[in-house]
Amino acid sequence: MPKIKKALIIISVIVLVIALAITAFLIADEKLSRADWDGYYIKFDGHVYQPVSPMEIAPYTETWNIICKTKDRNWIIYEIEQYPGHEYIVARISWEAEVMKLIN
Repeated sequence: MPKIKKALIIISVIVLVIALAITAFLIADEKLSRADWDGYYIKFDGHVYQPVSPMEIAPYTETWNIICKTKDRNWIIYEIEQYPGHEYIVARISWEAEVMKLIN
């Protein structure tokens, strides 16, 4: 009987850890989903960005740092290495990417 109790305790702990990890991931993802996309502009944290030609800042290096996501979770906003102050950002949906410039 003690072996069964140990096994149940171990399984319970594993299930609890997995549930907590999933909950933490969902909360973090929800905090990232704060940008509004209206078809042309992206607005978040009081800033407005509009699309520009990538040639305006070419060559640029897109980082893996996610700034935020749109509320519909379609677009993910990434930082550009040369602009850590987010004067320019990259909005990406699957394979499509838009370079966006801060306008206010």
